[in-house]
Amino acid sequence: MRLKMMFPALYTRFDNQGREFDQKISRSMDLSPGGVRLQSSFSVDCGEVLDITMALGEDLVTFKGKVVYVTPSRDQGQGIEFGISIQDIDIKDRITLTRFIDDVRGFEQRWDA
Repeated sequence: MRLKMMFPALYTRFDNQGREFDQKISRSMDLSPGGVRLQSSFSVDCGEVLDITMALGEDLVTFKGKVVYVTPSRDQGQGIEFGISIQDIDIKDRITLTRFIDDVRGFEQRWDA
């Protein structure tokens, strides 16, 4: 299950030697424990590995993710959307991400009841 919520995110790109060369702001469109869909005005390449930092409430979560698809944004004129599969995340950030998703799901279930 994916949370369809928007959060600010920052992604960092690297060159062939692993040196940081580009950093852009984006926003998440949906989020799950295994990945995130981002929307940006700036292009990325399918297969590229990015550093992602997301603001989830009062917490920042950072991970490495692989771009698994790139497509024009569903919102016309809003650039591109790209899917990220989480590849490497430290345990503290994994716990924060999982807890955040569980808390939002729990809130949604209480709201629907």
